[in-house]
Amino acid sequence: MNNNITETKENVLAGAVGAFLFSLVGGILWFVLYQIGFLAAVSGLVGVVCAVKGYTFFAKTKNESVKCLVISSIIAVLVLVVAWYICVAYDIYLVYQEWFEAGEVDFTYTFFESIQVVPYFFAESDVLTAYLGDLVKGLLFAVLGIISYLASREKKKKQQAALEEAKAAAEAAQVTDETTEETANSTVEQ
Repeated sequence: MNNNITETKENVLAGAVGAFLFSLVGGILWFVLYQIGFLAAVSGLVGVVCAVKGYTFFAKTKNESVKCLVISSIIAVLVLVVAWYICVAYDIYLVYQEWFEAGEVDFTYTFFESIQVVPYFFAESDVLTAYLGDLVKGLLFAVLGIISYLASREKKKKQQAALEEAKAAAEAAQVTDETTEETANSTVEQ
């Protein structure tokens, strides 16, 4: 059955670029919410949703394929981890600025130096534990986003199958009605 709709092939590379660009919304949201003291974890959900939308938009596909969901999820998680890491670096930068102004230390870090020294601060288990909790929450929300998309995708598939089944039944009933009408007309003519 041809609906005169041509399905274009999914452009995976463009989709991955779109997923990255759109997932930056989740990463930026993470950073902003973290700075104002809100639970940034909801950004994980936003990041996944935006990544999937970016993938489908750039890949020029309306369907969320398995490739779409896997690539978008991986990219969204990576962006969230980078946003989390940048938040840690920014905290280090701010603390050292504060300590320097108070005379507690005789040097300070630039923001880019702060990014480089994050692993040294993670050598302290207390620091690592304090920041890992935020990351885990964000990743849990990302997983919720992935599960939500999978559930939504299955629901759409079932709805589409039901619609196609109903359409086929309606067409079959119409053919039956036409055949019955033709038979009745030919009987009346005889």
